[in-house]
Amino acid sequence: MTGRLLNLLFAIAGAVLLSQLPAFSDQYLQRLGGRLDQARFDVYRIAQAAEAENMSLTAYIHTFTASDQSPHRRQGRIMQEQITQLARLERAFGALRAAGDITRPIVFLRYAETEMVASTLSDFSPGLPLSAAGFGYAMIGALGGLAVRLGLGRVFSLIHRVAAT
Repeated sequence: MTGRLLNLLFAIAGAVLLSQLPAFSDQYLQRLGGRLDQARFDVYRIAQAAEAENMSLTAYIHTFTASDQSPHRRQGRIMQEQITQLARLERAFGALRAAGDITRPIVFLRYAETEMVASTLSDFSPGLPLSAAGFGYAMIGALGGLAVRLGLGRVFSLIHRVAAT
């Protein structure tokens, strides 16, 4: 009886945990979209400044990075990093938006940024998964929870047998 109850509890825990994956993914994608909008705005402002000086964006940034003054070189590196970040965020956002329910966790792991995952997790609001994806992940989670329970059972059984000999 205890074994069946533990199996059920592990299956439920796995189902509940994995069923939240679509909601977490959606909240992460919203946060990523906000970051992307800000990065686009930042690069747009740099491009406007370059245009006001009748320079290409690359030439404008080069005037900073090639400067003999350290603060200007630092500012040039910051501008280059902003452009690089914009490209990275656009790739991540596009890949996550295009990913299907099955491939989204893999794409997420490829593009996830640790600090954004942590901040999404700290603000995460669990949802009631009513979608097919939520149900699918719940089933996978239930099987995964049951597999963890059975694996732990075997480990503890082995430890008990070794200790008894």
